[in-house]
Amino acid sequence: MISTTMSGDALLFEEKGKVMATELAKPVRIYRNLKGKSEQLFDAWLDPKKIAKWITVPAGDKSVKVSTKAFPGTPFSFVNLRDGNEINHIGEYIEIRRPHRLVFTWGMEGFPMGASRVAIDFEPNGDHTLLTLTHRGVDPKYLERTQSDWEKIIGGVEASIA
Repeated sequence: MISTTMSGDALLFEEKGKVMATELAKPVRIYRNLKGKSEQLFDAWLDPKKIAKWITVPAGDKSVKVSTKAFPGTPFSFVNLRDGNEINHIGEYIEIRRPHRLVFTWGMEGFPMGASRVAIDFEPNGDHTLLTLTHRGVDPKYLERTQSDWEKIIGGVEASIA
């Protein structure tokens, strides 16, 4: 049996008592000062109606179905329609600490998630919120696209509470 663990920017594999490390790409990090209270912005990441608005932003998709229970240890699925094809964004909530921190795995159905993990921190700043998104375990060939898509999604989240 092979087990995996994140350690900084490395993924550790353990097989038959032997530990091996593989360096991952640097994480995607985004810092934004968003309009809105941290509670509103945090909730927009978990509310199915709001998710249906912001998940479609990067590619101009149409939201088909949003399934989420929003409890640690539960899976989620956000299905979009893009050029006639269904794209299913999937993951599992790891930590939900309203309104300060949200952590979840992230991937697309049919593609292995591996160590892909997203952490979002919310810091109140008056009528604004300082948001820090860190996405670790991104395949190096998708770093720029992932950065760009998260930037668009964050803008969509902000717009969803306006």
